[in-house]
Amino acid sequence: EPQNRYFDPSNATLSTTGGGPGKKPGDENNVNLGKTLRILQDHLPRVLQSPLPQEILAPNISLHLFPTTHPHLPTVSGRVAYTAALWTSPIAWNRLPLVGNVRLSIISERVTKQPLHFAPLHPGAVPEQLVVRWCASGKKNGGGVGGAAASPSSGAATSEGEGVRAEDGGDKAFTGLFVFQFDAEGRILSHTIETVQEGGDWEKGVGAKVVGLTDWLLGGMRRQGDNPSPAFEGLGK
Repeated sequence: EPQNRYFDPSNATLSTTGGGPGKKPGDENNVNLGKTLRILQDHLPRVLQSPLPQEILAPNISLHLFPTTHPHLPTVSGRVAYTAALWTSPIAWNRLPLVGNVRLSIISERVTKQPLHFAPLHPGAVPEQLVVRWCASGKKNGGGVGGAAASPSSGAATSEGEGVRAEDGGDKAFTGLFVFQFDAEGRILSHTIETVQEGGDWEKGVGAKVVGLTDWLLGGMRRQGDNPSPAFEGLGK
């Protein structure tokens, strides 16, 4: 009977998963999670403009908008409802009324197993969570409100508890956090959007429990030894 093979169209490399020597039970889960994280990393700046690929979404994926400050906002569940709610989510923070034209600047991406008070781990989720800090410009010139995201290196000042002010006009940009949780198959199970203020300085005091996304992916490549899985291949080049 032929072994099962997984194909990653990004590099046309085949990887066998059929019980090779030394393979640990969690290896396949790490491979799937690594693949999802790479796809997600590529899509993050445009996540409010275009939908995420369906294959990385769990069928029961849920979206939670500002659960700390706006507990009255409903939680949506399911792939179709998630995609629609995420696309219109800028209305919830009343900063970017031009829906569908919101590009984000990604400030940081961290993988952590540390429990987060503003995003409790959902049933069925693996311990690894991806926490993304991002900002969306409040500029009203150029491509319209939300049409261009303020870069953290473009002369804007960034601090915990404050947004980022655009260079011209002094409009205050919205700075937020995404928290992604994943199921055992590496698919996105839960997506929480929260303000930086409510998230607080969550990275302080957790030390080695927080790892940069690229470092985590590179670590996965090293764990695979001489034959990295397609999810990690090419990251070390």
